Amino acid sequence: MSKRSDQLFAFLVEIAENIAQATETFQRELEQGGDFGALASRMKTYEDKGDELISKLISLLNNTYITPLEREDYVMLATTLDDIIDGIHACSVRFTLYDVTGSTPTMIEFAKDIHRSAKEIQEAIHKLNERKLLQIREHVKELNVLEKHGDQLLHAALRSLFAESKDAIELIKLKEIYEILESVTDRCEDVADVLESVILKNA
Repeated sequence: MSKRSDQLFAFLVEIAENIAQATETFQRELEQGGDFGALASRMKTYEDKGDELISKLISLLNNTYITPLEREDYVMLATTLDDIIDGIHACSVRFTLYDVTGSTPTMIEFAKDIHRSAKEIQEAIHKLNERKLLQIREHVKELNVLEKHGDQLLHAALRSLFAESKDAIELIKLKEIYEILESVTDRCEDVADVLESVILKNA
């Protein structure tokens, strides 16, 4: 295995670790009810770091003749991983745009699921780096479970909002935020789908 090939996996590991750190920060800030303006700024920093790592990976990929995985698999992993940080950054921006001053239990539960998903992805990418392909399936299964829970959480939250909310503007704000958070769990499952494809091709 060439040094360049090893570095391709190393970039994927760094990208996954950056996402795990971002989602941990996101969860912690929602639980603590911190400064949402500062949270958006922190998420932008994580997003920029992820973009930089992906740019380096693509550049290296373009200069590597033989790769352990198919080139499209590296690109798909990188782009689906990037979508996760894009999603939580988009959500954090909505907090500031809509002048959201506090977290709801639904937001916090979504944040926990997203961080758990990020940790599953981080562990799966480490196993990909170690070429333990079949062991990745346990993480794929858990990501599917977490995505289904996100669907259930969104449905319950929307039912509650429409049944109890007396403020139409507040309802619209929360509905959009919840839908963005649920879409992030979908994006985590997208990573699981790419990982499953990699397993099928290479195991």
